[in-house]
Amino acid sequence: MSLVFTETLRGSYFLVDAPDDVRLCEVTGSLRVSRHRNKQRTIDGTISGQATFDRLAAGVPIRGSVSFHSQRPRRVTYEFSFADASGRTLLFRGAKHPSLMRPIYSATTLWGSLFDGDQAVAMVRLHFDLRRDLAVFVASLTREKPREE
Repeated sequence: MSLVFTETLRGSYFLVDAPDDVRLCEVTGSLRVSRHRNKQRTIDGTISGQATFDRLAAGVPIRGSVSFHSQRPRRVTYEFSFADASGRTLLFRGAKHPSLMRPIYSATTLWGSLFDGDQAVAMVRLHFDLRRDLAVFVASLTREKPREE
């Protein structure tokens, strides 16, 4: 059984070389997560959609992976790539760290970095806005039955 949903994350980022120049960003992704009947400690999925990073990339397609790790330390990792305005491929790597001490904040905040090859070029903070996007998120939730082969 697969679960499919759309998640919009908005926030800010800054280039490592210019930490005082904070810029806006937005990522909208369609996530597809497959769940098997046995209990798994890690559930993997895919993400596709588009991203806008002010003065870096505007509405560019993204493609990558997402993983839900149920063992401590619990986390949801995101990794996706996209091409910036100059054509270079950048990789986003980040994670949410769910916590019972701060359940809303920890489940809605994604911290990450943008990489050009092995070098980090930007630090990113994305946030899921419950008031603005929860209804769209819930409406996008669908379950897909496994394909019969």
